[in-house]
Amino acid sequence: MYKLFVSVFLLSAFILFSSASLAQSSDELHVIHLQTWKLKSIPMDDEAKAFSEMLQRQTDAVSGDARLISFRALRHNWGADSRDLVLIGEFKNKEDLFSFYDDFNAMLEKAFSKEQMEKDNALFGKYTGQHSDEIYQVIAGTKK
Repeated sequence: MYKLFVSVFLLSAFILFSSASLAQSSDELHVIHLQTWKLKSIPMDDEAKAFSEMLQRQTDAVSGDARLISFRALRHNWGADSRDLVLIGEFKNKEDLFSFYDDFNAMLEKAFSKEQMEKDNALFGKYTGQHSDEIYQVIAGTKK
């Protein structure tokens, strides 16, 4: 369940661009969490709307956390297999990244009823498939 909610948050952040990221110096060596998802299928019609609303709710529940500097969600735009979804979260350091995800479920549990979480969990599980997680650090002098 932990991975599921982490993933839902990351998916939801396509609408989140933290203003804190604009204030960062290009010399700071932040930690980047990269998650790549292969969607089983793309939500359509009413379920597309419900999926988007779920992502918005979860983003709202955690977006104020100061440990998260910025976030991007990228959909595959051109080339083979458009089911790819890439999620990029930026943190000041690994400690912030790990503590954020340690607290992630608690943030959602505080924000939502058990029934809402179960409903969101079922919808998310219907559309998401295989994924990978990697952690990178920005190379000095390469951040614009």
